[in-house]
Amino acid sequence: MGRWTPLCSLRPLRYITSTKLPVQFFTHGVTLAYRTYGNGPLPVLAFHGFGRTGADFAILEEALGDRCTLYAFDLHFHGQSPGYPERADLPFTPNELITFFTAFADSIHAPKVNVLGYSLGGRIALSLLEHMPERMEQVFLVAPDGLKTRPWYRGLAASRLGRWLYKRFVVDPTIAHGIMKSLRALRLMNERMYRFLMGQTDSRAKRQLVHDVWLSYRLIEPDLEKAAGQARTHRVPVHLFFGTHDRVIPPALGARLRDHAPETITVQELPFGHVLLTPELGKAMRELLS
Repeated sequence: MGRWTPLCSLRPLRYITSTKLPVQFFTHGVTLAYRTYGNGPLPVLAFHGFGRTGADFAILEEALGDRCTLYAFDLHFHGQSPGYPERADLPFTPNELITFFTAFADSIHAPKVNVLGYSLGGRIALSLLEHMPERMEQVFLVAPDGLKTRPWYRGLAASRLGRWLYKRFVVDPTIAHGIMKSLRALRLMNERMYRFLMGQTDSRAKRQLVHDVWLSYRLIEPDLEKAAGQARTHRVPVHLFFGTHDRVIPPALGARLRDHAPETITVQELPFGHVLLTPELGKAMRELLS
């Protein structure tokens, strides 16, 4: 058992964060940092978006703090969690995630947990649903990554040549940025998506994070049909939330999961873009938590 010791917005983030809240660490094979919000009886494991930290979930504490205890993790390479650069070649596996978060749930004496994943964190949550549904109470997917497969990404990440190209991209993004500009000029990429991608790769530090996260998480590709089947079989309610104006992960993608198990998967839209960690989300979740 372990011991007590992760895509972004198109506009400036306005999350309320707590700088005074102590960060704790949990180790089981690897180590992740996390913060705790609220003191309610329902445990919620929360996973943030790309380039962010678990501090983003502080904004939900007012609405959920008396019903839930949120364990808001800093994903690998983010916040105060350590980086594991060797994972570009030896990526994390779904089984590693299962083992880690099962150990964490055991450590807090939780036979079942609720899971909340936003953007990149949604891909983690979907993978956990697919592989450990028996430990799930409810799943909340907020503009989740993982609803759309990216063959080009998997192909590049799986080959030595592709991984070399990723490393070159960290050093010199000229070619990649040129491709983005061409796609925008041909109207094959909308302006907001162009600004989003450029904003995430406009410094070497940001490009290094893209490299580390994409390559180390390349095996965390949930099978939507299996994940929905697990939700149905184990009677795990799954709640999808989308921003009506989100161009990064648009609401239409929700059908890719919902259509596999419409009896157990719900979809709601909130009047925002990709920034969905808001008080309104907290209120909507409160109504769904028993």
